[in-house]
Amino acid sequence: MKKAVIAFLFVFLLLPGLVSAQEYTEPATIKKVYYDAEAQAYYIQTVDENQEEFWHYGLVFALKEDKALTKYLNQTLVNKNAMVTYEDYESDDPEDWELLDFVIVD
Repeated sequence: MKKAVIAFLFVFLLLPGLVSAQEYTEPATIKKVYYDAEAQAYYIQTVDENQEEFWHYGLVFALKEDKALTKYLNQTLVNKNAMVTYEDYESDDPEDWELLDFVIVD
């Protein structure tokens, strides 16, 4: 009986947390690769199908910007398509969302 009560509590205490996180996979296009001096990292900026800013994905950390690397990354990655998987946690604010997966598909 004790195991049944624990299982019952376990299911109903965890269920709201599991239901509240909705997972989505959406297409995105890489718009640019840039170096953020404050974060000391290169980032990929993507846009959605409406050409609105979508994600800024951390690519690699670097102590300073290498202009040749920035140019190469932009030439290589700009306009590539990606699939982005994220959880929105029932929030309309993208700052609350969690990026789960970022895959360049072409």
